[in-house]
Amino acid sequence: MTRAAEHGPVRESTVHRHHPVKAVVSIFNPANFLTAFRILLVPLYLWLFISGTPTAAVLALIVFVTAAVTDLYDGRLARSRKEITKLGKFLDPLADKFLVVGALVQFWVMGLVSFWLVLVIVIRDVWVTIMRIAALAKGTELKTSRDAKLKTTIQLTAVITIIVLYGARLIVTGSIPSYQGAWVNLDYYRLIFNGLLGVAVVFTLYSWTTYLFRSSKKRA
Repeated sequence: MTRAAEHGPVRESTVHRHHPVKAVVSIFNPANFLTAFRILLVPLYLWLFISGTPTAAVLALIVFVTAAVTDLYDGRLARSRKEITKLGKFLDPLADKFLVVGALVQFWVMGLVSFWLVLVIVIRDVWVTIMRIAALAKGTELKTSRDAKLKTTIQLTAVITIIVLYGARLIVTGSIPSYQGAWVNLDYYRLIFNGLLGVAVVFTLYSWTTYLFRSSKKRA
């Protein structure tokens, strides 16, 4: 009789391997709510700014700055709470585009800035959004670069400056109706506004170029 028969059937040892279970992050989290709040502030800002009164201009500035500030915190909030979602990664830069493009298109409609300056920014943002959607369809993502973040900061700064200067003009014209000096000359303001937007366009084109370079490098 063999040893195996003496001691009974040999049992195969089973090794239980515990794989860490990745927690499912809900899309209904504070960071995504903050991003959605930024999107909801866009129509409120547009309505206030086009009202054309000093009080509405001040309120429009407050709303726009509030919306811009939320951009600083939604990403940080998601990372600190470990609640980063694909929806949040998509909506965060999209909310920025709604805010900036909405303001710029309104500036053009009101005759404050040149059409072609706005057009460059709109085309670039539409292109990037299409690329993001295409990346999501393939199961990947188009990460926001540092250049793109800098571009957004420059654009927001330009828009806020235009809101402040236009609001100041409304306050002067409302307070001193008879005044016809440089402080109320809209042509001077248009030169300043176009100059500010021109700087933003330079950074927009630079950011666009880096995206194109990265895309062509991945295909190679």
